[in-house]
Amino acid sequence: MRTAAASIAATTWIMMAILLLMGTPSNAEEEEGIIEKTVVKVTNGLKVQLTAHCKSKDDDLGEKVLTTDGFFSWKFYPNVLPTTLYFCSFEWDGSGGNKSFNIYVESRDDERCTHCQWTIYEKGPCLYDGGTKVYDICYPFDS
Repeated sequence: MRTAAASIAATTWIMMAILLLMGTPSNAEEEEGIIEKTVVKVTNGLKVQLTAHCKSKDDDLGEKVLTTDGFFSWKFYPNVLPTTLYFCSFEWDGSGGNKSFNIYVESRDDERCTHCQWTIYEKGPCLYDGGTKVYDICYPFDS
């Protein structure tokens, strides 16, 4: 009898541990504030049509054709270690070919924005600054 009772108790503890481990990640993602999705928005600030193609090493977001002031956006969970990277190529009439830019670099952007709003101009992309309320954090294209 004792052996059967001990076996049932051990099995119960193992099952409880498995259920606890299985439930933890999904609960953490659903609780507000623990894990927050990052949103990246890319807007065409040019006076001509813009073709944008953004991707990470895991996700290809496809080619998007944006009219003036047109935009597209996507959401994702950044990596636990600050290694998330999304990069884009941009092309428009008169651009002289593809221009590229690392649109989201977790080590650069994680503390700065969870809703990263970029506008693409001829000289390069500019990020919306929540403090000044304008797109004044500007960078040149990488190439």
